[in-house]
Amino acid sequence: MCMIITTSSWKGGTGKTTLNVLAMETLARNGKKVLGIDLDSNCALSQCYGQLLKDYTSMEFLSAAVENFQGVYKCSENIDLIPGNIKNVLLNNISDVQLKINLKRSGLMERYDYIIIDPPGYVGSHTRNAVFAANALVIPGTCSRIDFEATKLYFSELQQYGLDAETFVCMNAFSSKTNLPGIVEMYRSEFGEFLIPDPVPYIASLKKLTNDVHYPLAASVRKRLEDYVKYVIGGGIKC
Repeated sequence: MCMIITTSSWKGGTGKTTLNVLAMETLARNGKKVLGIDLDSNCALSQCYGQLLKDYTSMEFLSAAVENFQGVYKCSENIDLIPGNIKNVLLNNISDVQLKINLKRSGLMERYDYIIIDPPGYVGSHTRNAVFAANALVIPGTCSRIDFEATKLYFSELQQYGLDAETFVCMNAFSSKTNLPGIVEMYRSEFGEFLIPDPVPYIASLKKLTNDVHYPLAASVRKRLEDYVKYVIGGGIKC
């Protein structure tokens, strides 16, 4: 059964695309078939995998017939991608559940173990589509006051949606040297059981992963990051 994971935030700069690349690479390395869907007009996930300015993109996937959709591009042995489109920001007259409908109509859910969705860093039609399609929803925020407040606002709004997705809040880019004092306790107090217990640490080499998805992370770093992925998917992979 295919699991759909959306990583989404109220604002940019929270590391959602980095977390999505991390999830895709971790799952693929463990033999899982993964499809990434880039809904962001900034096309950040598409840039990571070198799939820019393609003829068929997520814009067509949301707005056209999808039964024989041609916009699935191979990135590696276990990773495919539906790229983003810089015109996605213009596509606003779509139902909030169109992505969910089209994923079923296209047959893609039968072809992949995991689908990873990368929406824009703001709330709009593409973000709502990504949220309503998900089985698991991750809301990342860095250890700053502005990210904490943005995460709190977004979390509160999502609670009104009546989502079926299991929801997680992730403290991202954790560093005891640079964190806002007391920020960890603020996250724990506000989000309780929704908070992923172990924050994703700030690791300089992790940023290199979005520039080169084949960058050789140290084994100790990879283990810490795989723990995050295993928590979100419920421990369903062997690392």
